[in-house]
Amino acid sequence: MNVELINPFITASIEVINQTTGLQIQVGKVYRKCTPYPSDNVVVLIGLTGNIYGNVTINLSNELACRIASAMMGGMPVPSLDEMAKSAIAELSNMIIGNTGVLLSKKSINVNVTPPTILTGDKIELSTHNAKIICIPLLFADEQVIELNISYEEKAA
Repeated sequence: MNVELINPFITASIEVINQTTGLQIQVGKVYRKCTPYPSDNVVVLIGLTGNIYGNVTINLSNELACRIASAMMGGMPVPSLDEMAKSAIAELSNMIIGNTGVLLSKKSINVNVTPPTILTGDKIELSTHNAKIICIPLLFADEQVIELNISYEEKAA
């Protein structure tokens, strides 16, 4: 596990979630995950290219996605994950990965990202061809969790 690559994801996630929602999170124990792996009801998929090639999935429950979208929209009630709420979650993901890219560029690691794709449903199973999957659990006070899963290969600079 390359801490130089993982720490920017953690830093960006904490800062962006706090700034955009006012919600406080803590980082759980980072661990390796095997493929395929199950996810929650909402998955945001973002591709990575450049010095790091792979993808990031941001997995969270429908309930937490609605709560985050509500906080991002000034407290407006979000009873279901409609298109506006999905847009808010996609934007949150963009901000996390964008800020991660800035932090990585300061370490001379160049990363380009694809636009986020949001998947919703029950029993979503994710699989990747990359052997390295690092899971970063982001823990909320009410025990809700966002899983940030990073599947990557390092390329020469």
